[in-house]
Amino acid sequence: MKRQLVLLLSARKLGIHGTKTAKRRIFFNILLITLVVSMLVLSQLFVVSMSNGIADKYALLGNGHLQVHEPPNTAIPALPSIYDKQNVSQTVALAYSATANKMVRVKGVGSTYFNEYRMKQMTLYKDKMEDDSSNLPRISISTSLATLLSVKRGDRIALMMVNGVESTSLRPQLCIIDTLYDSGYKELDENLIFCNYSLIEKLFGASTDTYFELLVDENAIETTKKTLQEAGLSVTSWDEENYSVATNLNTSKEAILGVLIIVAILCGYFISEVSSEMVEDDKHKIALLKLLGATDRVISKVYFSTVMAVTLVSIALGTLLGILLGINLNGVLSMLAKRSIPALSYYLLDFSVIVPIKEVLLIISVLAVVSGLSIFWSLRRIHKIELLSCTHFD
Repeated sequence: MKRQLVLLLSARKLGIHGTKTAKRRIFFNILLITLVVSMLVLSQLFVVSMSNGIADKYALLGNGHLQVHEPPNTAIPALPSIYDKQNVSQTVALAYSATANKMVRVKGVGSTYFNEYRMKQMTLYKDKMEDDSSNLPRISISTSLATLLSVKRGDRIALMMVNGVESTSLRPQLCIIDTLYDSGYKELDENLIFCNYSLIEKLFGASTDTYFELLVDENAIETTKKTLQEAGLSVTSWDEENYSVATNLNTSKEAILGVLIIVAILCGYFISEVSSEMVEDDKHKIALLKLLGATDRVISKVYFSTVMAVTLVSIALGTLLGILLGINLNGVLSMLAKRSIPALSYYLLDFSVIVPIKEVLLIISVLAVVSGLSIFWSLRRIHKIELLSCTHFD
């Protein structure tokens, strides 16, 4: 009997068998909570996806997932998790044009370096260029660096590099810009120049760092690294080579997750206000139920189940809405990228949206738990409602 009474009263409070006013109030509460939850989920999707996108840029274009620091003739074990292996040579140089200069990393790569995996992370611009019979070395620079140096395809820039490990002399090398590329992440693009592997080894072999760059299945990076180290090879990962970048990305994700959890807690407190408002508005009805023999426990169950039903439905709808908005975010980001807004120039707007299931579950779990506790706490006032309150009418 008590169970049927709780279900009946809960249904009326939810507006299923209630008045239009009750239905509008429930709809408004569901809409408001749904919007808040969707923004929390969307924010987490955006931050995690962008951080992973930046990590992919550095891994595929910067250093590879793993780096084997061994001579070029070293045999690398053929592991199933390794899907690409490239011999790379790099050095640091000062790139300068007639109007500007920039310290950059010059990376010597082979003809197979820009394969299908790396081309997914960048766009190459190599349209028709005026015929140039010059024998100058040809290099690839980013559109961002070209803008900074005020140059274009076919122009010449100089690279100033140290000539040899023990030598303190600087050797300028005049080069011609053959290709422009754009990875979508200005922070990386402005500091990276590509050239032919044989060129950098011929001119600056004594002062370069030569290593194998490996692309590895992301779920097997650590196990592959351990296997290669057990084989006696000197191996590092992309996050070790770019420690500050990796640390900043992880710190940013953790900080944003913490902020979103705090917002979820505040949202849970707001949901308790919904129950408090219901109890305050229904004070005379609650007193009448008490007069008819309903216990405080039964009445509390009615209001708790009502508000929790609204909360859980809103969380489910908000999560789905946030995921749908996140999946369709690429179109908006592409539009923003084309507008070249200065405030967004140092943010990556070209990335694949992923759903961080663990983080999303953590946020909505915190919201659900805090909501339940705050609702339970707010319903204590039911015990304080006196029977004479039933004589109060609107």
